[in-house]
Amino acid sequence: MSDSQATFEDLLIDEEDIGENLLSETLIDYVRIGHNSGNLIPQEPFEELTNQQKVTIILLAQHALTELDFTEEAWLTPSAIAERSGIKKGSVYPTVRDLYEDGIAESDDGAYQIPVHNLEAAKRLLPREDA
Repeated sequence: MSDSQATFEDLLIDEEDIGENLLSETLIDYVRIGHNSGNLIPQEPFEELTNQQKVTIILLAQHALTELDFTEEAWLTPSAIAERSGIKKGSVYPTVRDLYEDGIAESDDGAYQIPVHNLEAAKRLLPREDA
């Protein structure tokens, strides 16, 4: 064992920094955000994703939009997800329900979000670079 002893202080991290880094790393290949408009700009790899993966990206991007002060709304309805993703609304509903049932997304009065503590789980739904 080393000379230095671990303390409870060593367990503390800044969740905002972790979330920002993880979100940026996860989203950058799939979407960009318009500097002036806050609009999501899908990148080519986004089009190759499954519906579940596209919905995941849209829900994660909502975190970034909130942190960048483009919106105060952290939750998205299936209609808003359909509009931003290009997926038909009828396909979004079962997809967000599956994300909810799998414990990745949370639901509140018909709107959804992926909480910060589930960012890693959401990232695992996306294609891996080394795959």
